[in-house]
Amino acid sequence: MTSWTLLTITLVLFCSSTLCSLGCDLTQGLQEDFSLLNQMSTFSLVPCWKDRTNFNFPKKVMEGSQLQRENVTVIVHEMLQQIFTIFSLNATPAAWNQTQLIQLLSGLDQQLEQLESCLGQGIEWEEPSWESENPRLALKSYFQGIRQYLQSKEYSHCAWEIMSVEISRAFLFMSKITRKLRH
Repeated sequence: MTSWTLLTITLVLFCSSTLCSLGCDLTQGLQEDFSLLNQMSTFSLVPCWKDRTNFNFPKKVMEGSQLQRENVTVIVHEMLQQIFTIFSLNATPAAWNQTQLIQLLSGLDQQLEQLESCLGQGIEWEEPSWESENPRLALKSYFQGIRQYLQSKEYSHCAWEIMSVEISRAFLFMSKITRKLRH
């Protein structure tokens, strides 16, 4: 058995329980992030309906057959990293509760660190076959679209509100796929 094969087997065994082990269960953190995000604004969405858009969350790609446990871990990490980047922009609405925004960023950072320690060094995305889409690339494109939307709307309060609803959907998706791994 080559060292590469042994490493691959070890990583698969390690990742098989990555999100399910006590130290790597993100369920509570994702719920807290979702709750904080929904509490940050008391602004009514009604005036913002005109700014709604379809961000085209790549759900079909994310739920494809190539979605293995280790890939779910990498997908959740990618999503958390992208969300952290968006909320780190110095353009968030002043009307938002800044204490809760800081708590959200802190929670995201802790979850990223937790996932990185769970992933360990050297685990990388398992590339799907050429005939299927790459979920990680689909995610990067999706979040790039969100950032472009904010920029095109000049980081308006309504744009942030619409975006926060979309990010809430992303948290729900992450909760769903991590719960599936626990069963």
